[in-house]
Order: sequence, then C-alpha cells, then structure tokens
Amino acid sequence: MLLMSLAACASVTPVEDHSFEFDARLDSQDVEILDYRYGGSKHPGASPPEYMLRSGKVAQQASISGKMLLGDDLYVKWRIRSTNEIFEDTVNLKDRLPSDINGHRIRFIVQGPQLYVYLISPEKQLPNPCPSRDELRRMGN
Repeated sequence: MLLMSLAACASVTPVEDHSFEFDARLDSQDVEILDYRYGGSKHPGASPPEYMLRSGKVAQQASISGKMLLGDDLYVKWRIRSTNEIFEDTVNLKDRLPSDINGHRIRFIVQGPQLYVYLISPEKQLPNPCPSRDELRRMGN
C-alpha cells in the first residue's frame, strides 16, 4: 500500500502559475480552429467545451491564467478557409518548457499548414524582439 502511494506522488503533474492563450481572429485570419487541447487540464479554456465541438463552432480565441496543471502537450486542429484543407498537430511540451514557468505565457499561432508555439517570458527582453506599434513608430519604422 505504501509503495502505491509513493508511485502516485511521483506521477503528479505540477500545478504552476502560468497562462495559455491563442487568438485566431487576429493572428491566424485565414484559419478556423476546429479543436485544441492544452495538456490534460480540465481548466475552462484549456480545451473547447463538448457542446462547441458537437456544434462544430469552436471559439476562435481563448486565454486562461492562474494556477493550473502544466501541460505536457498541445494539440491543435484547424482548417484553412481559402482551401478547406484540414490540419492537426500535437507538440510535445514536456522537455521544451523551463523548470520555472511561473508567470510565463504559452501562445499558439497558426499560419497556413504550420503551427507555431511561443513561450513568452514575464521579464522584458532588451532589445525587445516584439516591439509594439508605438515603439516601432518611435524608432522611425
């Protein structure tokens, strides 16, 4: 009995304070998200509700933050509107995320047949690899 308790403790997925998000309306305009799943979390927003999947109308944006299970993988299924081609991809996150993910954001963007997954740090990067429009204007671009 003790051995089973220890084994159960060893397999617990860590709960971390982080975010998961996507916004296909802005980032992936020729794409319709058909399904997605961030890890095995049952946290609202980590995957579409069953009624949305049954209706075929999945929200094209989601953002969740707080203490939640750290996802081992990210699954996304999408359709390119202009060609009606359907793609799906599962990205293994287990060995790609830092040991301390507190405050980080995981964001995905789909461009055509390609899924991109980004880990956004809470620390400001200098120089900023993703300047805002205001920053670009100040730099003269």
